Amino acid sequence: MIVGGGFAGVTAARELSARGRRAVLVEARDRLGGRTYTKDHDGHPMEFGGTWVHPLQPHVWSEIDRYKVETETFPVLEGLRQAVVSDGRVVDLSDEDAERALAAFDEFCAPGMTLFPEPFLETVSSDPEGLGKRSMREQLDTFKAEPALRDWVEGMCCLVAFGPLDQSGASEIFRCYALAGYSAAQAMAALSATKLVKGTRELINSIAGQATLADIRLNSPVRRVVQTDGGVRVELESGEAVSAPTALIALPMNVLNSVAFEPGLSEIKRTASADRHAGAGRKCFVRVKGDIGNVSIVAPEAQAVNFVVTYTHGPDGSWLIVFSANPSKLQMAQFDDVQGMQTALQPLLPGVEVESIVGWDWSNDPLALGTWCIYRPGQLAKVLPDLRTTEGRLFFAGADSSSTWRGFIDGAIESGYRSARDIDGYLAAGGAAARS
Repeated sequence: MIVGGGFAGVTAARELSARGRRAVLVEARDRLGGRTYTKDHDGHPMEFGGTWVHPLQPHVWSEIDRYKVETETFPVLEGLRQAVVSDGRVVDLSDEDAERALAAFDEFCAPGMTLFPEPFLETVSSDPEGLGKRSMREQLDTFKAEPALRDWVEGMCCLVAFGPLDQSGASEIFRCYALAGYSAAQAMAALSATKLVKGTRELINSIAGQATLADIRLNSPVRRVVQTDGGVRVELESGEAVSAPTALIALPMNVLNSVAFEPGLSEIKRTASADRHAGAGRKCFVRVKGDIGNVSIVAPEAQAVNFVVTYTHGPDGSWLIVFSANPSKLQMAQFDDVQGMQTALQPLLPGVEVESIVGWDWSNDPLALGTWCIYRPGQLAKVLPDLRTTEGRLFFAGADSSSTWRGFIDGAIESGYRSARDIDGYLAAGGAAARS
């Protein structure tokens, strides 16, 4: 039994199928993908959720290669105008300036070399300096650089955190840096340089297509999960119940408490779900008048919008992807309000005229209650090990508890591999009678 049809759950379903295991996968949404969501709009496949992939992310890249999914560089580098909002004005960055900005980012992220000396292992080094308890804002307060470079680094923190910087653990940006080979340039590439041409839906549908022994049921929200001596009973909102020897819970950390578990989950899991992670930003696609050109503009947290990049542009109008890290800066009234968005964009693109906005509000989506997972200060050491811990016949997976590229599609796939292996081993140890 698998609860959750994001990349973790679907990958686990395929891997269990490959091992000859049958499974029922239930997903509350009317689609697969979880916090990835490709939606066609205005003739374009737009990613309202997770988007970027990279060869440095080995699990997702192996799946891209396996299914021959087409990728493309994004943003388009040819003719790209790079800028940062600093001291109330837009400062264009030359190629030399961009190199200096990356050098500043290297300096800012250098503690990642100490905290994550072997980033692809599950262990974290001893932390005598308390880096794991430090917020990104606290780390920025210790960072010295010329104003424009410091504001660019702060904008990068906003992009990684996608939540308030005083609530986002500095360890999260150090981790990305370490996974990218302790290189700012490589980290930026891994975070925002490659996307799937037809969208993430092509990849997850390809994986699901090979889950041949899985019964995948959409529109099937779960009400309660009950462990018994002989197995697990998953009760759906429809009144139907599905029983199985084990269950994989592949739900976001923030929504674990929305399902009743009997017996209850560990206190750490319940507390983590109640506290939530820090990812709470807003991403949307904004159509503006005229040809805005090929731009990539970063802004510090004081601005309502912290990153804007051209999606498409031409004389008939342009689509921009807009990120706002701190929800208190860009209220929901602005998220779907043309005039509010136009005001928010002025510091980055003076004179821009907004025509329409589309997006998805993940923080208020009851099946997500947040964006990608960014741990709060101190959560890494306290929460991560327990989120991965089996409880009786319940196994757990998801991007929020992956050991490496946590919060990314890669991390979800990695956890799907792991959980399928663990479930298969558990069932094998129980003998042939458990094979159902």
